[in-house]
Amino acid sequence: MTQKTLIILSAAVVLIFCTTLADAAEFKDYNFAQYSQKITRCDRYASHGRDPGHIAPPVSQKDMNKKKAIAACLKALKKDPDNPRLNYQLGRAYGYSGQGDKAMPYRLKAVEADYPQSLFVIGYLYLTGRTIEKDVCKTFDLWQRGAQYKRLAALIALPRHYMRGDFEECEASLSHADMQAYLEQAKSQSSDYYVGMLIEELQQDLVRSTDSISQ
Repeated sequence: MTQKTLIILSAAVVLIFCTTLADAAEFKDYNFAQYSQKITRCDRYASHGRDPGHIAPPVSQKDMNKKKAIAACLKALKKDPDNPRLNYQLGRAYGYSGQGDKAMPYRLKAVEADYPQSLFVIGYLYLTGRTIEKDVCKTFDLWQRGAQYKRLAALIALPRHYMRGDFEECEASLSHADMQAYLEQAKSQSSDYYVGMLIEELQQDLVRSTDSISQ
């Protein structure tokens, strides 16, 4: 292959990549305010620090009083049954107490409302097969929805597992531009050193995979 041919091919790859970049993933903000933002005892007992919709000081798994959290969230949901934050938190309390079967209806209720934290968590459960039948294609769908809402974990996990080939059995595809957009959005959200290091490594892997196309 002549140098001229290589230059033409490289230019074509750059053109394709730039065209795809223009069509990169678009993001949207989740409207948490459409549901009550009044702090309940459910929030005080079961709030998760990484949930972008949490409104009370976070409670770790170790520090959670699971019995009180379950009771408080059940009571809160009687008054506000469609609130995805409360549904997620009850699912969290049930899950931590080893009652995955009881947790799932509430987890899925939050997913139906596109609640960003649940989109990532339930996607993770489908990926691992924990408390639910494994289905990586559902993981892809949920994480893609979560990434569109700028959920940090989904923004990183989706391109990572896609580049690893974990979604090959699914009728799903992510462009390099989509993955780059996800990683750039994740980078803008976190100042954590280790999160930043993982993002940089994934971006380097993405560049290498792009370079391999041009060879």
